[in-house]
Amino acid sequence: MKTRDIVFYSEGSKMIGTIYLPDDYKDGEKRPGIIANSGWTGMNKVYPAMFARQMTKFGYVCMGFDYRGFKPSGGISGMDKYTTLEMEVDDVCNAITFFKHQPEVDPEHIALIGWGVGGAVCVTSAYRDKTVKAVATLNSFADGRRWMRMGMGNDKFYKMLRTLEEDKYKRVTTGDPVLRHPYEFYPNIDESGDFYTDHVLKEINGGIQSSVDADSGEEFPTPMSTAIGESFIRFNVEDLLPKIAPRAVFVGHGYYNELHQRVEAEEAYRLANEPKQLYYVDGKHNEWMFDEDPKFQALAAALADFYKEHLKPMEFGLQK
Repeated sequence: MKTRDIVFYSEGSKMIGTIYLPDDYKDGEKRPGIIANSGWTGMNKVYPAMFARQMTKFGYVCMGFDYRGFKPSGGISGMDKYTTLEMEVDDVCNAITFFKHQPEVDPEHIALIGWGVGGAVCVTSAYRDKTVKAVATLNSFADGRRWMRMGMGNDKFYKMLRTLEEDKYKRVTTGDPVLRHPYEFYPNIDESGDFYTDHVLKEINGGIQSSVDADSGEEFPTPMSTAIGESFIRFNVEDLLPKIAPRAVFVGHGYYNELHQRVEAEEAYRLANEPKQLYYVDGKHNEWMFDEDPKFQALAAALADFYKEHLKPMEFGLQK
């Protein structure tokens, strides 16, 4: 896989990312493209790069980037630790605009992959930008309030709501963004949070560091404004899913996922109109998310088949 670094802007914020090219890409070609998007606290060099390593094998040009508020991407006027899912939708839509003008990309054949909360973000982005011909929502949710309440339980959920209201009042009366650990208001984080920092980051940093990002030197994940927690609760794509058609929707989910309950995948698939596909991984949230894991490879192959059918890229000589 070949790579080149990119910079684009999302509502004034500088966004840092990567274009990923198949090894057999030749100058002058325009191929179908996939933008791979991370989940909450995710980074381009983790899951977007991982999906790109798989999808470029099937001939696709890919792109990944870091949302605003996550280094090395920036924010405006000191708001480098402030984001919401609505802002991430803006980031993805601006990424689509940038991507379709890249010389390697056929602008008529563009798809999205969204991991974790990025799945719901990508559904919203696909609804907004008709450039997108197919979208995959993986281990995500359809109704943020339901997902959060089910994952936390009623007592913790309603306590969180009271705290978020207090934090919101502080933000609007003092200008303080109110920074907290990003997993403080997140359901069942024990399933994936420790795994992510202790295994995934350790692997990509050569086994040297686990919860410290090698590029920035900061502890990972860094504190973020609790504005993101409010957006989790209000974010809902149930009304949008039926409106994606006739463009295609792929719903992928860990069958035993406890971080994002399976009902979210079932509802997303039920609400989407044809063409659509539901794919279950025989696992939880991310313990199988490694390049050499057969479960991840099987998911990537299913995605490649799905995009092959709905992006109609056969003229580009993609693998069967």
